[in-house]
Amino acid sequence: MQVAALAWVVQEHTGSALRTTAIAFIGIVPLLLLGPAAGVLADRFRRRRVLVVTNALNLAQAVALWLVWVAGLGDRYWLLFALSAIGGIFTALQTPSWQSLPAELVERRDLPNAITLNTTQFNIARALGPLFAGLTIDHIGAGATFGINALSYLFVIAALLAMTPPPFVARPDDGLTTVQRWMAGVRYIRARDALVLVICIHMVFSIVVPPIVYLVPKLAIEVLGVGASAYGVLLGGFGIGAVVAAVVLNANEHRIRRSRALATGVGFGSAALLGLAAASRYTPGVFAMVALGVAYLVVVSIDHGTIQTLTDDEHRGRVTSVWLMTFGLCMPIGVLGQGALADHLGVRSVLALDGAVLLALLVVLVASGRLRRLDRAVEAANRDYSNNLA
Repeated sequence: MQVAALAWVVQEHTGSALRTTAIAFIGIVPLLLLGPAAGVLADRFRRRRVLVVTNALNLAQAVALWLVWVAGLGDRYWLLFALSAIGGIFTALQTPSWQSLPAELVERRDLPNAITLNTTQFNIARALGPLFAGLTIDHIGAGATFGINALSYLFVIAALLAMTPPPFVARPDDGLTTVQRWMAGVRYIRARDALVLVICIHMVFSIVVPPIVYLVPKLAIEVLGVGASAYGVLLGGFGIGAVVAAVVLNANEHRIRRSRALATGVGFGSAALLGLAAASRYTPGVFAMVALGVAYLVVVSIDHGTIQTLTDDEHRGRVTSVWLMTFGLCMPIGVLGQGALADHLGVRSVLALDGAVLLALLVVLVASGRLRRLDRAVEAANRDYSNNLA
């Protein structure tokens, strides 16, 4: 909700896709810079406690943003930029704990479904947040949007406090520094080809797909000619598609081969981006965004579920932090690069280029046969886990 509202007001006031995407960049790049510390936090401390503290800090940041707006300072771009950076820091510190939490709350056999549900709740917010943001901006103003967003953190904190995780077992002090502990996680990944593969897929996908969210204001205003409410529906279509995909994945989780799901998701994403590039009217644009949301959910859920399946709990937070750091590196590159290209070449040309990149990724994955080896690695990990239980 906050991201959608910020993107809209910056695009509306400045007319610059680069400035709009710069707001996104500064909110995401802390995932890269703080990844080692966040991963170690998730492995060394109670994950629920980390989440309660960081969400309280995010609440304070959201209140500050609301106060800046109601004070009439919303036209000062540097203030919005700074607050976006602060929020990005708090979010970066909490994200590995969020992503690792399902593994300590459910049995291993239920982990894929739990991960998909965790991704689903995020995408429900992605669907409803922009829609609600667009409606509130249109009818009661951006200030109310920022205020409601701040209140939402109270519900998150209350849910965390009501949770009953298993007893926390403190890890013995190994005498290593934060960087040394994190590098041990990197070596753990490098020794496992399947983990390297899914992280590389995530890197390419992060450059191409998530930045599209920050091009939607430019697409809505300059190409489709719609207002804030329609923009909210357009952006919300991405989340709606993700929710639909999550329902299908949850119903078929144990029958889906990961190789086929990843190939389907990448191919569907390519088709959706090419369709969005070709859309000259609002309704086809919404359908293309829904399709893109389907592709995004499939790739990210399968990718993340594979990482959690192949990683032991001792390294889970650090491996997750590396996965997130690729997002923190690649998405900002995609955001700034696509924003600059959209200002010079037009948003449609950028979307078509994105579709071509995903198509090339699909060809490489299928031709190399690496996806089939991924299936074998997951099957071996599940067998090892069953044997250890026996």
